[in-house]
Amino acid sequence: MKALLILEVSRKQDYIFSSNRLKDNARRSQEIAYVTSPAYFIKKASELYSDEKNLVYSGGGHTVLQFETKESAKTFAERITEEAMRDFDGMELYAKICDYRESETPGKNLHMLTSSLEEKKALRKSAFRRSSLGVERLGVETKSPVRIGGEGSGDKKIPGGVEPPDGYEYPAEFEKVAGDDNFIAVVHIDGNSMGARVNGIYEKHKSPGDWEACRESLKQFSDGIQKDFENAFSYAAGKLAEQLSDELSGSSKKLLPIRPIIIAGDDVLYVTSGKYGLETARIFLEKLAETKNEVDGELYAACGGVAIVHTKYPFHRAYELSEELCSSAKRFGVSLRDDGSVSALDWHIEFGQLKDGLGVIREDYETDDGNRLELRPVAVVAPQGTKAPDERTYGYFRELSRIFANGSGAVARSKLKGMRTALKQGEVETEFYLKNTETKEVLGRTFDAKYISEESRFAEFAKALSGKGMDERVAFRRFSGEDKDRCVLFDALETSDHFELIGGDEK
Repeated sequence: MKALLILEVSRKQDYIFSSNRLKDNARRSQEIAYVTSPAYFIKKASELYSDEKNLVYSGGGHTVLQFETKESAKTFAERITEEAMRDFDGMELYAKICDYRESETPGKNLHMLTSSLEEKKALRKSAFRRSSLGVERLGVETKSPVRIGGEGSGDKKIPGGVEPPDGYEYPAEFEKVAGDDNFIAVVHIDGNSMGARVNGIYEKHKSPGDWEACRESLKQFSDGIQKDFENAFSYAAGKLAEQLSDELSGSSKKLLPIRPIIIAGDDVLYVTSGKYGLETARIFLEKLAETKNEVDGELYAACGGVAIVHTKYPFHRAYELSEELCSSAKRFGVSLRDDGSVSALDWHIEFGQLKDGLGVIREDYETDDGNRLELRPVAVVAPQGTKAPDERTYGYFRELSRIFANGSGAVARSKLKGMRTALKQGEVETEFYLKNTETKEVLGRTFDAKYISEESRFAEFAKALSGKGMDERVAFRRFSGEDKDRCVLFDALETSDHFELIGGDEK
């Protein structure tokens, strides 16, 4: 009887972030991709495995295989898990084997397989992991069979490894990523509704006899996701390289201040200079949104979380924050459209305080009069007809940031920073501050950011003059469906020291 085998690395975060070195984090992520890849299976068990006969699909830190019998699946699992334990100290590799039920649909069989694995993981028994013996020499780097592309290794790219743009190298230390201001951006991006898209493939192969066709579709779908998300990262890295080409042209070793850590299908983590975190995430999401998977023919949508932190900030905490921010962006996207088609972004700049989660952090963004300082999360890409307030889009934030970066008329930069304190105190104190410091003109910039073209600005001015429109030159606004006002200025003001446009000042 045919059997299905699933292999998955568990507790990936613990393994990847067990080191505080960026180079080690990237290498360990690639090790996870490698140990569940066909390349590793062929190297370690070529007499037991071939892509044509055994591979169902591989991606996202796990792999599904098929074997003619349960015994052959067990023999293969024993070989691979033993080899992985020898090669990758501290990695937890789970294996689960289930009989393939010919009377059930392909989708039902695969659901049963993944459910069985989750039950096994919940019990946390039979995890394949080699524990330290406590007698290793300190300070000696463990030799890994994985070499990292982009560091002069000369090895071909392995799964999970994305080469830097031509002529550039990835930095090996966080300090090299951060640059002069010592801030890095930890960016986590996750695809929307991928489970629903997989179920869509299952629905196309509902007959019990459709296994081979379903298997081929799943493999192509998974390969397409990996390729498309890698391409989106490469595109964003390329745009950053274009931005910095003049600045780095005189250097013999051109280090690009960005580095991928995880690209496991639609699960992406990378670090970049703090001031480029938001723009690289925006470019990544926009590139994805114009890319179709070749199997189901649908465009991608994804959400991102950007944690901007000092290089001394605990990296695992920054990663956890980026995950929370990504989840926050997903919830906002679903509030606009529940079909997963909105790509959204959330972010936070951490200035050193360690707090327990995003919920606690966001408590600081409540004004003294009970309103909200932040507009984020914001929509980056949304289908036509999505009813997102203009101010709660990345385009609005970007344009307002561009205007502030280029100066805001007679308003001094010091006064813009002083405005943050007034905004925190609420609407009344903000109005008093604007009048007292003669900075009310800055509110016109929110209007300029919302109505970018001259034609749209003129139309809104005409409405206001005729009494048919509202004067939008206010620091706080109430948006539909909410019970508190939100500040339309604060996000751009707060990020002013940690944000730089990529692609120039074009509107």
